[in-house]
Amino acid sequence: MPTVVVTGSGRGIGRAIAVRFAREGWNVVVNAKKGKEEAEETLRMVREAGGNGVVVLADVATREGCRNVVQAAVQNFGGLDVLVNNAGLGLYSLFLNADDRLIDKQLEVSLKSVIYCSQEAAKVMKEGSIINIASIAGIRPFVGLSIYSAAKAAIINLTQALAVELAPRIRVNAVAPGVVKTKMGDSLMKLLGVTEEEFSKNHTLLGKIVAPEDVAEAVWMLVKIPTITGQVIVVDSGQLLKIYS
Repeated sequence: MPTVVVTGSGRGIGRAIAVRFAREGWNVVVNAKKGKEEAEETLRMVREAGGNGVVVLADVATREGCRNVVQAAVQNFGGLDVLVNNAGLGLYSLFLNADDRLIDKQLEVSLKSVIYCSQEAAKVMKEGSIINIASIAGIRPFVGLSIYSAAKAAIINLTQALAVELAPRIRVNAVAPGVVKTKMGDSLMKLLGVTEEEFSKNHTLLGKIVAPEDVAEAVWMLVKIPTITGQVIVVDSGQLLKIYS
């Protein structure tokens, strides 16, 4: 039975990805920094969906945290086949108002976690895939998300660099969602002072917010198709193209 590590899988997109792999019978390493109850709920859903798993509470913004989640896969399941770098943090702030703490926290959680976990995973993988959860904010800038956008743009570039360096043993791809129906997405819409219906109508071509399960399906597609590497799959209900409509 193959094994996947999904960072930041206590809720939201990460939880949906963990459950999607479980539906295929995979072993799943569920990760959260804190939030033991949320992580345990994800594990319950993983088992209910037909998979097996363990919970690892670890801060993947650190080298030690990434090493811990990867070693959990090796020790509990004998190896690692797929790493999904999902952990991320988007904090709204105009650029000139961003202090050192906000800058460091976003870069550590959103970018350093991808670097550290990818290094640790690649050391133990015989072959497999690394999938990074980026964002359309890494493709086009958004006011108030400059640091987050910079981190996600770096992840997109890193995805391509790792695809080159780690081939043919490991394929590396990314998924770039638009606004997703998660706690982070809801907080953004609240900050903008719009309802989900208003945002969908005014800012997407399809008139609907992306669901976490949509992102999970894109991740699974990248695992399933063995000839894709170095690519970024956008899942945004046409948000990026809305400006031209």
